[in-house]
Amino acid sequence: MNAINVDGKRLLLTETSGGTVVHLTAVVESAETGRGAVPDHYFHLDGVGTVALKDNYDKTALLDPHWAQTTMCGRPWVSMASGDGGLLHEFDQEQVFAPTCKRCLALMDRLFPAPKPDDRLALVTQVVTDLIIEHGYAEIHAVPGDQQAALRTGVRKTVRSLTEHSTRTYVHESMIVFVCDALYEQHSERHEREAREAMNAVLDPIMTGAEVKPTRTPEWRTSWGAWAVD
Repeated sequence: MNAINVDGKRLLLTETSGGTVVHLTAVVESAETGRGAVPDHYFHLDGVGTVALKDNYDKTALLDPHWAQTTMCGRPWVSMASGDGGLLHEFDQEQVFAPTCKRCLALMDRLFPAPKPDDRLALVTQVVTDLIIEHGYAEIHAVPGDQQAALRTGVRKTVRSLTEHSTRTYVHESMIVFVCDALYEQHSERHEREAREAMNAVLDPIMTGAEVKPTRTPEWRTSWGAWAVD
């Protein structure tokens, strides 16, 4: 079976009709409401668009109706994705061993125990909140993956409680960007001035031949590792 185990729960890797994304499908409590991992016609040699399953696939296991009718993200699915036993269908191009549906992945994350908050989380949340209130924008780098969700939630909640404004967050690897449009607009004149100064710092040495001065780190940028709690 092409399935993964997440905190004691078994999830089947599945594919939808015409889709290229790999989904996750959970086990149902009652076989009366479940379905097999593949349609039974996959075992018919004369089936249209099907091939005979290889000996290393267990027919009984594949037809056991204990999988949900829809994926974790709510989509009807066609078949288990091809796994170690080889390609299940003539239209399959490769074996797959991990989900790629972003919604399924997000729902899978909820099955894991919540990570323990880092000792510096409250401090960093306050630091980022202060930057957003002062600039309408903030960046923080090197945020551990298991702390990102808590930091994003904490900052949004704190900014809203202090200003009644919402904050958008964007994640790229270990960097998180926070943007509060309402607060950013309040500081628009300063942002324009700083942009001009940054541009002049680049152009002036080119025009005059002067030595290029090292650029300073923007006030709205910080790093997780810059803060520690004794």
